[in-house]
Amino acid sequence: MRYLLNSAVITSPGQYDYRPLSIEQARAWIDAGAYRSTIRYQETANALASLIGRPVAVRNETITMRPGDEALVFRLVFPPGANRLAVDMKGMLDTQFVLDNCEIGLLTRTT
Repeated sequence: MRYLLNSAVITSPGQYDYRPLSIEQARAWIDAGAYRSTIRYQETANALASLIGRPVAVRNETITMRPGDEALVFRLVFPPGANRLAVDMKGMLDTQFVLDNCEIGLLTRTT
């Protein structure tokens, strides 16, 4: 199974590999086949859609990755020492803020 996630989470016990992707690599991953979005916030979906050139569905659901599953991770990142977002700010960011503070990576459950 292939997923879109808004954080690099360990969904079940096992071994995982995570590596950063360029926008071009992310587009190639998207073009390679079907995937299920579990992006929880509209502004995150809008920002990712603007980078990959296709709509991204918003779904707040929990998944369990199995060995061989992959997830394109589109997550917020902040410089070391920067404050994290206040809980009440989640879901309230604009698309440009997300684009200015994002990372794209590939999470693979290996075992």
